[in-house]
Amino acid sequence: MGFEVQGIDDLMRELDSLDAERIAPIILQETVPILEEKVKKHAMKHKDKGDLVNSVKKTGANRNQKGYYICVRPTGKDRKGVRNMEKLAALEYGVDGKQAATPVLTPAVNEAEIPVLKKMQEVFDREVKL
Repeated sequence: MGFEVQGIDDLMRELDSLDAERIAPIILQETVPILEEKVKKHAMKHKDKGDLVNSVKKTGANRNQKGYYICVRPTGKDRKGVRNMEKLAALEYGVDGKQAATPVLTPAVNEAEIPVLKKMQEVFDREVKL
């Protein structure tokens, strides 16, 4: 499951010429709460006992061969032993003829995109003293 946010390319090009090793994790850490809030908001629409909503957590900033990243995802299992990530996937994509898709991540990412980009720019400007 992955999502790509458009509009970040210019910011990433600027980061390449600066101290990306220092700045990128700061930007991610300061913007991820926005996405976490939106995911929880959209998951609340499907609240049963709250296990899924309460399980949504952000990770720290990490780096792989493609660059820096950070995640917001359900963790653990509910009180019946069902993995919360499985429940989210079933909501997002539906279950073969048994359950229609009622997306959580897609609307959360769409709603968070502009506020995240604005916050990224704000943190970037602060960190490079623009």
